[in-house]
Formats: sequence, C-alpha cells, structure tokens
Amino acid sequence: MLQCISGTPSPVTDAVRYHLSAGGSRVRAKIGLGAAIALELSPTAALACAAAPELLHNASLIHDDLQDGDALRRKMPAVWSRYGRDAAISSGDLLISAAYKAIALHPNAGAALCAMHDAVAVTIRGQSQDCSAKNPSSKDCEGIAADKSGPLLALPVRLALIAAGAQGQEIAIRTGRAIAIAYQTLDDLADRATDLASGATNICLSLEAEGHNPAAASMVARTRAQAALMSARQDARDLPNSAGTPLLTLVNRLEAQLKELDNAA
Repeated sequence: MLQCISGTPSPVTDAVRYHLSAGGSRVRAKIGLGAAIALELSPTAALACAAAPELLHNASLIHDDLQDGDALRRKMPAVWSRYGRDAAISSGDLLISAAYKAIALHPNAGAALCAMHDAVAVTIRGQSQDCSAKNPSSKDCEGIAADKSGPLLALPVRLALIAAGAQGQEIAIRTGRAIAIAYQTLDDLADRATDLASGATNICLSLEAEGHNPAAASMVARTRAQAALMSARQDARDLPNSAGTPLLTLVNRLEAQLKELDNAA
C-alpha cells in the first residue's frame, strides 16, 4: 500500500505513513486476497482487489476521526491530533487517490472504477447520516452502520468477481451490509458508556430510548447481530467458486465474539 502513495515527500505523505504504520487488522485486504485466490486471479489482479479497498478504508478512518473529534486511533494519536486538521483532510484525500491508482492494476478497470465509486458514495451517505443523526432509532442505527461499513467490506469481493467475470455483485453487497451491522453492534455493546458520555450514535442507547432497560437493550442488540450474521453466512455461501470464504471467516470471528458476550451476560 505504501507504494501507492510514493512520490514527492511531504508532511501529508509523512502523516499517511504514520497512520498506516499504526497497525490494524487489514481485514479488507485479506478479504480481497482470499477472494482473488478462490477465483484464481493473477497476482496483479489480486493486489488491486486487496489494496484499493484497504486504502479507501484507511482514508475513511482518518476523516472519521477528524469529524468525530476522536483523538486516538489504535491507542496512538489520530492523524488530525498529531499533524493537524488540514493535514488529516489532505491525508485522507491522498489515500483515496492512491486507491484509484491501485485499481489501475485491475484487469477490468472500467467496471472496477464504477464499483469503487458506488461503494464510496454509499459510505459517504452513511457517514453523513451518522454526523447529522439526532436520536436515531435502533433501525436507523443499523442502516447507518450498513451504509458506513458495508460497502468497503463487500468491495474486495466485488472487485474479484468483476476480474473473474463472475456473477454475485448484489449478493456480495448484501453480505457486506449484514456483516457491518453485526460489526458495529459489537462495537456499540463495548462502547456504550463512552458513547453515552460523548453523545455518539449507539444501537444500545437507541434501544434504551425505545423503552428497553440496559440489560434488555443489550440482549436485543445481540439477537439482532446474530440474525445479521446468519443472513451474511447464507449469502456468503452463495457466492460463486468459494469467493465468499474470506467473508465466512469474518462471520465466524464475529460470531465467536458475540458468543463470548452472551456467555458473560
């Protein structure tokens, strides 16, 4: 990914390198590589499917931290906190541009570019809804989560399917949205107290506003997350040539985390 941002050194390039060096699980890159291997794509095509979504995701993290005022990312100062707000905006923009550079390696770059734009547009819609939401319902919270995170979870598989000339775009999109709901619900369960203090969107708090006590709200949230994962599992299995296997791996991981919460409740 660093190769995609190489060029003239600048404070913004330094900020991007700093952000990427902070770690992260590289979930979207792993999904892209896994789908590419399942579909027997070339190493160059696999790189495009892995790098472009991961770069877009990291751009969204930098901008999200700035908009939310979160001073830490992965237990380190967020880019805006360390380098300033202007540098954070430019760093996110540079990563977005780098993602489009990476997609130039795709064997069907035209269709891939259209898929990337669609994913970015829905992600922006979700972020905008999150920033402007006031007392959202629990269903609104699910919709925001699906829009914010779902597109970039589905995109690596979508790009691999496009490269292979295979069907399944809508299935991949549905799978990504369902996983995103479960993903965000797990975060909301862990961050309830923090989100209550900051006024952030949180499905548990929305369920409480709808009349559930905290314990019942937690149970309802976990039940909905499990249903989302069941739906994601079925859809991922329907993707051609085992392209959904990396999504199933993520579903399994989230289900294990959810089971731990159920056992602790």
